Amino acid sequence: MKTPKAPAPAKSRRQSSLIDTRVIYCGDNLEHLGRMPDACVDLIYIDPPFNSNRNYEDFWGETKQKRAFEDRHASSQAYIEYMRPRCVELARVLKPTGSFYYHCDWHASHYIRVMLDQILGENNFQSEIIWHRTTAKGLASIGFPNNHDTIFYYGGGGKLAWTRPFIEYDFDNLDQKTDEKYSHRDPDGRRYTLGDLTNPNQNRPNLTYEFLGHRKVWRWTKDRMEEAYASGIVVQPSQGAVPRVKRYLDEREGRPIDTVWMDIPPINSQAQERLKYPTQKPLALLDRIVQASSNKGDIVLDAFCGCGTAIVAAEKLHRQWIGIDISPTACRVMAKRMRDVCGLKEGQAAWLAGKGFIVEGLPWSEGQLRKIPPFEFENWAVIALGGIPNKTQVGDMGIDGKIFPVSTTPEKRGKTTGHLDFMDDWYPVQVKQKDKAQRPDIDSFEAMMTRNDRKKGFFVSFDYTNDAITEIGAFFKKSGRVIVPFTVKEILDEQIAHKLA
Repeated sequence: MKTPKAPAPAKSRRQSSLIDTRVIYCGDNLEHLGRMPDACVDLIYIDPPFNSNRNYEDFWGETKQKRAFEDRHASSQAYIEYMRPRCVELARVLKPTGSFYYHCDWHASHYIRVMLDQILGENNFQSEIIWHRTTAKGLASIGFPNNHDTIFYYGGGGKLAWTRPFIEYDFDNLDQKTDEKYSHRDPDGRRYTLGDLTNPNQNRPNLTYEFLGHRKVWRWTKDRMEEAYASGIVVQPSQGAVPRVKRYLDEREGRPIDTVWMDIPPINSQAQERLKYPTQKPLALLDRIVQASSNKGDIVLDAFCGCGTAIVAAEKLHRQWIGIDISPTACRVMAKRMRDVCGLKEGQAAWLAGKGFIVEGLPWSEGQLRKIPPFEFENWAVIALGGIPNKTQVGDMGIDGKIFPVSTTPEKRGKTTGHLDFMDDWYPVQVKQKDKAQRPDIDSFEAMMTRNDRKKGFFVSFDYTNDAITEIGAFFKKSGRVIVPFTVKEILDEQIAHKLA
């Protein structure tokens, strides 16, 4: 699929020799990923949207623009078909020593795992992480509430960057197991457990000696043992017992984090970091991933960046980063967050000096859209409406793209119909790159809708003649079929939520 290319930054000063970083790209990530060199990214995190029957509308304080966020994938098949080429590109740009995290929920996690095994290799699968949210999405009349997300973690095939994360102990509220293990206390209240001092390797003559009445193969030399005993670190739990070593709780790194993450709550209405962005993830979640699977100076990529939590975490942890999102509103939110939260300056001069960031591809103007090739204009319009463009440039039968409503269900065609068969509930999109769409344009679209038995369709042009608008109304009265006309200005100004509903 061809989409308009954003201009390359001029005279870039790269922190990386492979690729520009501290850049937010606005546009289709498939196009931007295609320009990136092989094996250039150390850590990839993505949280793509899916058909979760949620219709988001919010007012953004800094833009006062109303924006609808809808997950418009019609089925698991449509979603996987959309994600597969993007994951192929992500796998290509991932270093062999890199890590890949795919954040999803229950809707298609099983299909995603199969897809990722095929692309990244099942032997490179590391972990299935369960992020247990503290609030359920709602109680169904039957069944258990869905109260977790899944994060699939893959490696690139080489030796991975890894810093094991721990949860610090809360000394006032220890879990039962830790409380029982560290049950001993010094006079000053320090908690400890007693550890074994014998050596598992019995063939160590230099460590074989008698100590406090016990001849054994010890872990330490005799001098070190006597010094530790004198300081009170080595003790006899009871008279005549084998000496043991004190291991203090406050010297432990914490509890090692496993694959079930229950300690990070979702963004709530009182959270300081809350942006009212519908799919915002907590910064603590991304901090953990970035710290565990990258080192300072590494490149972190989020190709479905949303409000930019991953790149905020990367910046705060002294990593390089690249963010991509198709939504101009999301890119504006990201940019504001990088300025306000991270203290970075936006603009070419600061970026060239290594002290700022830039946003590329924001947004298209009517003048630019009039000049691009017709097929690229069609792709732009369909994607902007949340649809899937038609890959066929000729012979498309008047359908430039399709929008799939979130409530769609599979068309059943008999016993041979698979669960992933494509949905039959869709809305056609027709795009005309002309000053004013005329009545013959509408007539042609009406014929296509009737032929395909579509109850609703969307039309995009720069403007419409009075005859065209009149014909849209007459078509509805005659057939009950709805044509929703959009102007390019409405799409650019993001005044489309009420017409997409």
